[in-house]
Amino acid sequence: QKGWKVLLLEKKKFPRDKYCGDAVCRTAIEILIDMGVYQHLIKENKAHVMEYRSLCSPGGLSYIWGRPIKFGEIPVAIACKRILLDESIAMAAKRMGADLKENWPVTETKFDEDTGLWTVYKYGTTDTLTSRVLVCSDGAPSRLATKLGLVTRPPDSTCSRTYVEGGTHRFDADGVVFFNKELLPGYSALFRHPNDELSFCVNVIPGNPKVVPEKLDYWHNWLMKKDQNISRALGDNFKMEKMKTASLRLGGEKCTYDDHVLVVGDAAGMTDPMTGEGIHHAMEGGKIAAIFLDEALNHGNYDAECMKIFHQRWMSKFGDDFKWSMVFSQMLYRFPILLDASTAALQRKSDKFVAKWADIMTGRLPKIYMLKPEFSFSIIYELVRLTLHRLKGSNGKQKKAE
Repeated sequence: QKGWKVLLLEKKKFPRDKYCGDAVCRTAIEILIDMGVYQHLIKENKAHVMEYRSLCSPGGLSYIWGRPIKFGEIPVAIACKRILLDESIAMAAKRMGADLKENWPVTETKFDEDTGLWTVYKYGTTDTLTSRVLVCSDGAPSRLATKLGLVTRPPDSTCSRTYVEGGTHRFDADGVVFFNKELLPGYSALFRHPNDELSFCVNVIPGNPKVVPEKLDYWHNWLMKKDQNISRALGDNFKMEKMKTASLRLGGEKCTYDDHVLVVGDAAGMTDPMTGEGIHHAMEGGKIAAIFLDEALNHGNYDAECMKIFHQRWMSKFGDDFKWSMVFSQMLYRFPILLDASTAALQRKSDKFVAKWADIMTGRLPKIYMLKPEFSFSIIYELVRLTLHRLKGSNGKQKKAE
């Protein structure tokens, strides 16, 4: 729209899949609406609006919330397969003038300080392209940003995803998040897609020595068999595809810029350490990068000091909150009753309270908002109530045993 030449390189040909939970929250939906993509996804029955959602706490408490979405209203979340979402976004960019080149895997990049240009080399050929600014958005493994020395650590977590055939399960909600005590601080979820199809995902979050990326397959299958809520939702006759896995880079990278280069999305670690969600942060980070690059191109300044502004902007917008996400996730692992208390508070409070809680969980409001009196007092009250109730129950069992 601004008249700049944008080159979009995709290593494979669309449609191509990416493995994740497929839940897209309101922040990303707003961007999809601006791009004209959301309307297309709904019209073509490629996405399902999550009107009724639920969560199950480690202690067995549950809360269901939601209502029918009014015409023109932006939903809290949708479920959309990445194989459909990613292609729709790429084609929208192409329609707006981006030069999309598919089957163009990048093997190497070189920067010429004299000309101020990057030369990008295509794998297995002698084909090259040049660019004034390089944007690395090549996923959590981030091979390109790693080669450039901007990303210095491997991905630190992982997730699974598998689809359940419509009509073979007993799931009747739009989306449910399951917090099994054994998996904490990670979680699992079921999301409904169009045509009654489900996605079942497991997110491993660092902190639990028993739940490590290498054991993802074990936990994926264990939850389907041992978690009563999940096994009840799936039923006895569900048909499920083979499990797929993907790596996660959590908490943000310390440096996502250099001379004439930016790192965006999963490659930059724009994934919440508490929830493992990253689609909306990646899209928001991409929007921040686009606005910043328009400014940089207008001023003709691309050195590291200038590009640092992008890093500061996304950190200020949502990245600084990641440290609190990690603190809270470890607290939930050590004290699962906090999740029970939070669920009990949601059961008792108003829709306004629930809406704000959902905004906190999806990064629209900082996690530190959980320490505000309206949340902390409610959770502390439920924590005391649950503790007394459980102590009373334990004493009752002890007396009965005696």
